[in-house]
Amino acid sequence: MPSNTSAWYMNSLPLKFLFLPFKAAYTLFLIVLLIFGSSVLTQNYFGTGNLLEDEIKWPESVGHDAFPGKEVDDTINLQIARLSYKGLKTVFFDLTLVNESLKAKSEADFGYKFKNYLVPRMKYLQQFDTTLKVISLRLGNLALIVGISVIFAIPVLIDGLVMRAIRQENASRESAGIYHRAKYWRTGIIWLGCMIYMCVPISIPPYLLYLPLVAAIWMIFMQAKYLKKYL
Repeated sequence: MPSNTSAWYMNSLPLKFLFLPFKAAYTLFLIVLLIFGSSVLTQNYFGTGNLLEDEIKWPESVGHDAFPGKEVDDTINLQIARLSYKGLKTVFFDLTLVNESLKAKSEADFGYKFKNYLVPRMKYLQQFDTTLKVISLRLGNLALIVGISVIFAIPVLIDGLVMRAIRQENASRESAGIYHRAKYWRTGIIWLGCMIYMCVPISIPPYLLYLPLVAAIWMIFMQAKYLKKYL
């Protein structure tokens, strides 16, 4: 009986959608914690350079290369990065009253004691703010590249469905196993590639994201090609 209850809970679509925002927030919190901890460790104990300075050189080129010949003052990925940073800063600095406490000037002001605790640790606050900027830049790059990949995935999906129709007309091989394996591989490739890019404590070219996304697009083709009416 307990196993059946657990299986119902794990397979309940309404519950999955209900807890999806909390899972996303928890994942984002872990990413922030991982990058902040690794940046503090590498900069303070190994003397590495500023991750933000290395990261900031990528977004501009990614945005302009994605839309050649289009002169714009601000690229899509940078707009997304600014919105992401604004949201992260609101959550981690405004809602936690850090910014409000830092404005306190006397003991009568709200958060003055908290300010006395924060001021000696201002270096870590600045590193945390840098971490939020790095994550925002990577979110912008990720959103742009994933969006471009979706554009390429649509004709691949159509091509796969055409191949499926030809296969069914010719009574060729049916294989639900290939469909399911491609489905699991697609999900794993996308999530693993995105999480590595978001969490790695060194600056890497966002163009490398195209490698797992191309592999995922191929898995989409295999899914469409071997899609069966009854799986």
